[in-house]
Amino acid sequence: MNKNNRVRNINEYKKEKKNKYKKKQVKKIKKSIIRFALFLFCFLIIIVNICGHSIIGNLKYDIYYLRKELREEEIRLNELKANIDTNTSIREIEVRVKEKLNMDYPKQHQIRYIEIES
Repeated sequence: MNKNNRVRNINEYKKEKKNKYKKKQVKKIKKSIIRFALFLFCFLIIIVNICGHSIIGNLKYDIYYLRKELREEEIRLNELKANIDTNTSIREIEVRVKEKLNMDYPKQHQIRYIEIES
């Protein structure tokens, strides 16, 4: 029915008004559902973001303490290496070399001298 036309049938007019009212109600409900869904989506994004930052913070905390522990172990290893170096004497090294590598001092005929011109 056009606006310019007169109402011919009252039942038709009532039916049309009723349908317009129902359509408006459906649009309102759809609009409110869309708004709620958008709000819920934004809220979920914020929650996921906060949880992500929390997980990242915990991992950074773990990395810090693992690096600290690694540094302590490296210091301890360097101390042990220095301790080994100070505890082994030249005599012990000489005995180990003779036993394990079968090395000995060179004999007289194995020595060669190099002359340097000055």
